[in-house]
Amino acid sequence: MKISEKTFFKNVCKYCIDKYTISNNGPLMASLINQLCNRIDMDVPAVQGIVRLRINDNYSRSFAHCFNVYNGNIIDASIYQYALIYRSIENLFPTYVVQNTPDYIDYRIDNKMSIKHKVKFNKELLENILKNIEDKDLPEIKRFNLNEDSKKENLFYL
Repeated sequence: MKISEKTFFKNVCKYCIDKYTISNNGPLMASLINQLCNRIDMDVPAVQGIVRLRINDNYSRSFAHCFNVYNGNIIDASIYQYALIYRSIENLFPTYVVQNTPDYIDYRIDNKMSIKHKVKFNKELLENILKNIEDKDLPEIKRFNLNEDSKKENLFYL
């Protein structure tokens, strides 16, 4: 992945996490990233799969999850939703994943998200988001809690 592509994906993830509720919005977030990338002629499909988190040598947890893939690299802006739910292991979840997945997290792709499961976002919204992240190095996202997340805009209502 080129540095400019990686910077773009990081900025998309940061923007989405900062602006929109991520709790229970994995499919919406993956659809949004897919459509943002389509606007700039990048093929970044939204996929359905499993995220497996190894907690220690004897124990792991698996979660059904939606995320994006670009040239074999994972783009995941909604993985932190599990940190909001599973507070005892929240430190194991990154705020987002772009290309470099922690070695204790495994992704499995089951299938591409079907068109009937995607939400179609307004063209103006997509253009506005792209304008807001264009050539900006957005600040790092700090860990947050469920209460802070609930105060953000909900993608379902856009």
